[in-house]
Amino acid sequence: MYFIRTKHIVYITIINICLCSCTSIPENEPENVYFGGEIINPNTDYIVLFRDKNHGDTIYLDKNNRFSHKMEDLEEGLYSFRHNPEYQLVLLEKGDSILLRLNTLEFDESLVFTGRGSRKNNFLIDMFLQNETERERLQKGTIKSAPDQFKKEQDSLYELRLKKFNSLTSKYKLSELSKKICKSSFEYDFFSRFEMYLYKYRYSMMKDIDVAKEFSEDFFDYRSEVNFNDDDLMRLYSYNRFLNHYFTNSSYTKYMNKKSFSKNKVEYTMYKLDLVDSMIEHSYIKNNLLRGITTNFILDNKNDYSSQKVLDHYLSISSDENFQKELIKLAKATARLKPNSTIPDQDLISSNGEMTKLSSLFQKPVTALYFWSIERKDHYVKAHKRTDYLSTIYPEIDFIGINTDDDQTDNWLKTIKRHNYNLDREYEFKFPKCSSDELVIHYTNKVILVDQDGKIINPNADLFSSFFEKQLMNYSKLVTLKKQKTVLD
Repeated sequence: MYFIRTKHIVYITIINICLCSCTSIPENEPENVYFGGEIINPNTDYIVLFRDKNHGDTIYLDKNNRFSHKMEDLEEGLYSFRHNPEYQLVLLEKGDSILLRLNTLEFDESLVFTGRGSRKNNFLIDMFLQNETERERLQKGTIKSAPDQFKKEQDSLYELRLKKFNSLTSKYKLSELSKKICKSSFEYDFFSRFEMYLYKYRYSMMKDIDVAKEFSEDFFDYRSEVNFNDDDLMRLYSYNRFLNHYFTNSSYTKYMNKKSFSKNKVEYTMYKLDLVDSMIEHSYIKNNLLRGITTNFILDNKNDYSSQKVLDHYLSISSDENFQKELIKLAKATARLKPNSTIPDQDLISSNGEMTKLSSLFQKPVTALYFWSIERKDHYVKAHKRTDYLSTIYPEIDFIGINTDDDQTDNWLKTIKRHNYNLDREYEFKFPKCSSDELVIHYTNKVILVDQDGKIINPNADLFSSFFEKQLMNYSKLVTLKKQKTVLD
């Protein structure tokens, strides 16, 4: 984290030098808000600033990739700004005049703010980066500490965060709203860690556990502090992450205590939806949680009847019509992506600029389709290294990389040529949004395996899982056996 903080100091110095002349902030308009800055290596010529999905301001960059935007009668709170395909939050209050600077090659890590209102936002991005680093470590790790030891470790880390927060509020005058959001940004992240630990602990025990007996009385004390309908926090990452973890654990515990229910994933998911419906009154928070729970079930489920049952239950309690349409569409798409069904054909662009069909690519007994974006360099570099390695071990399997970016053909071509990727195995969706929806590309590691006739073998493999390589080994053996049988015949 020292490197990140040092880099932020350098960027702040650059902003003070480079941006002061590009945006003039009036000092005599305390009720207005000014939001501006500079985007290095922009992906588009605009950013979008919005508080909810139905209302947003599109702000265009000038020839120097800078922008400036004035807002009157602002509703104070957290806003999202999007520069495709990335998002981040900014806390805006009346009288703020905030300048940001970021490099799209390191979107979150390079983001810094200057101007009135910058300190609270730099604190938020610092907490976000630390939270993400520590959360990723916890997710990848195995359960090594007993509950009491885990609590002691996390409480110690929490105290360090609290000292940073107290230092911020003692040096600078922040509004009560800013204090609340800044503290919540790390506080709810720690709450979610305890929920995550409980889930992983249950999984590691491979059996139902008695939480009251195995966890200390104060382990979950924070739950009594939670406001499940907090309008100020509805856009905060750590708050929403906690709610997801909490309802997973709480619904599991309460569901298993009801003797009238069997341990059925469909019934459990519907119970979870009902629990959210009963505890959350805030429509935005409720609908986002209901949407996430239902989406995850549909994506993971292999039975159309079960998916429809959960979807129907979701539709009966959801009040967001756009989400409803989205999930109906998702359920139909996943129903078409079942093993032994023909993969929906898609229009592609080859590396030499020619139009082609997905169905024309299946030349080998098995083809593995993987997907990537130039905005996720860490992912596409690892994905290509992984498929290069696998293709040498399993020559009977074709690995085809498909780019999912919209309006990025020139950058895509530059990327695959710069990295010396096999141009005969690289394609781009002609209609990225439509194709991504039809093939249900909801996570970056997704692989679709198809046979030579375009029949789906596995619609949801994970490129980096150990199980995926075992699957490839089995498919490779089957191909070899078929070849031997053909020769004998």
